[in-house]
Amino acid sequence: MRQGKMIRRRHKAMRSAVVAAAVLVPAVGVAFSATFDSSPTPPVSAASAAVKVVDPGERVMLGRGKTMWLSGQGMFLVTPNASGSTKERLMEVAEVPGGKISATAVGDDAGTVWAGIYRGPEKPTRVAFSIGDRTMSARIVTLPGRPGWVAFHADDTHARTNDITITVQGADGAMLASLAKSGKG
Repeated sequence: MRQGKMIRRRHKAMRSAVVAAAVLVPAVGVAFSATFDSSPTPPVSAASAAVKVVDPGERVMLGRGKTMWLSGQGMFLVTPNASGSTKERLMEVAEVPGGKISATAVGDDAGTVWAGIYRGPEKPTRVAFSIGDRTMSARIVTLPGRPGWVAFHADDTHARTNDITITVQGADGAMLASLAKSGKG
C-alpha cells in the first residue's frame, strides 16, 4: 500500500515538472530572443495606427448624434429623427462583394455623415473621400482578428450636393477599391 502511494506521488511530481517545463521553456525562449535579437523592431506606421479595433457592439460616435457599431453581421448605423427617436440601419457585410465598397450618407444642410464597409483580403490603411476639389480621410473601424472587412466613417461639414468618390488604399498606397456615388439632384 505504501509503495502505491509513493508511485502516485512520483507521477504527480512528474506531471507538475512537465507542466512547469511546458510553461517556462517558451517564456524563457521569448525573453532570450527579445534580449539578444539584434534586428530592430519595425515602427508602427501612422496609417495602421489610424485603424481602430472595437469590440462587437461597442458604440462609435460619428458626429451630430449619429453612432455606429459592428457585429459579425456588419455595421449598424443609428441616426436621430426629428421626433427624438432613432432609426437603426444594418449594412450587412455578406451583401458587399469581395474587393468592393458599400457606403451610405446621412445628412442635411448642416453636413453629411458618410459610413460604409470595404470587404477584401487586404486590410486597408486609408479610406479617402473626394468631393469636388476637396479630399477628406475617413476613420477606419474593425473587429478584433481578421474578419475580412472594415467599416469606415467620415463627418463632412458640407451638405451633400456633389458627386463623391470613395477610395480604399492598402499599406503600400495601392488602390484596393473605389466607388463613385452621385450627389443630390
